[in-house]
Amino acid sequence: MKRCLHIICLCLLISCTVVNAQNITLKGKVVEDVPEAYPVPNATLTISNTKLIYSANKNGEFTLSIPEKNKVDSLVITSLGYKAKTISIKEMLKTPFTTVKLKSAYLQLDDIVVNAKKAQKIYLGSEKKSSFGKYCPFPELQHAFYIPNNNNTTGIIRSVRFFIRECENGVIDAPFRVRLYGKADMRDFPGPELIQDAIIARAQKNNEWLSVDISQYNVEVPYDGFFVVLEILPLQYYSTDVTSTETTYDGNKITVMHYAAPAIGYEKLEDVPGAVSRSWRRYGINKWERVEQYNYMMGANITSD
Repeated sequence: MKRCLHIICLCLLISCTVVNAQNITLKGKVVEDVPEAYPVPNATLTISNTKLIYSANKNGEFTLSIPEKNKVDSLVITSLGYKAKTISIKEMLKTPFTTVKLKSAYLQLDDIVVNAKKAQKIYLGSEKKSSFGKYCPFPELQHAFYIPNNNNTTGIIRSVRFFIRECENGVIDAPFRVRLYGKADMRDFPGPELIQDAIIARAQKNNEWLSVDISQYNVEVPYDGFFVVLEILPLQYYSTDVTSTETTYDGNKITVMHYAAPAIGYEKLEDVPGAVSRSWRRYGINKWERVEQYNYMMGANITSD
């Protein structure tokens, strides 16, 4: 009997050890690569070759618990206005705390004289100041809005814009991912990704436009247009679920779950003379499907040559 108890205890001990070994912890701080080492708030941390995305806090500090199997990968640290940095996770595990220094992406150039016409600033996309409705979020849902290049514009995409609305969850500043896609060959839906970094944005106000600066990436305007995309992150990146009680058409009360993520505003096609559907959506890795009755309120600022 004692022998059986000893075996059981040993098995439980081994089991606990295995469970604890399934995760590893990374601690550190993201700062500017300057003597003062100013913290970089809310930097995005991505595990290479995975969909694992994390965020530092407002002081640049982070504590990550990641699967042990990912120690062979790298941690990619990005923040708007800074150059991305990649660090081996094995190297980070050699010390209990890692200070990550990011260099500014904006370089001071020598003065030069150029005899050329002044670059032109162009805005393409929705310009409305209010939306007809809002599309409330689901985990890993991507909203894509196509911006055509009808005038063969050449230049750089400086920023992208989103009309953000508050959903029933009441969380306007929850994070979402910004993506930029080219157009698929011989197709109308999104194709290759134009920016590989994970750009995480947060709105501050309800029913207002949010502009996200992507000028550091120097993305050239594709000849056949491009897609501005708002992606809702996986469920684990949001704090809580919120529910509300709704009444159905037949008078029954039902409980509806809402995800603590922002909603994107949209405008009805019939409200815009001559408008056609330029909006697409997809869940996770499913196929893209066209949104027929309305267009997402998104846009892009371009500096043309």
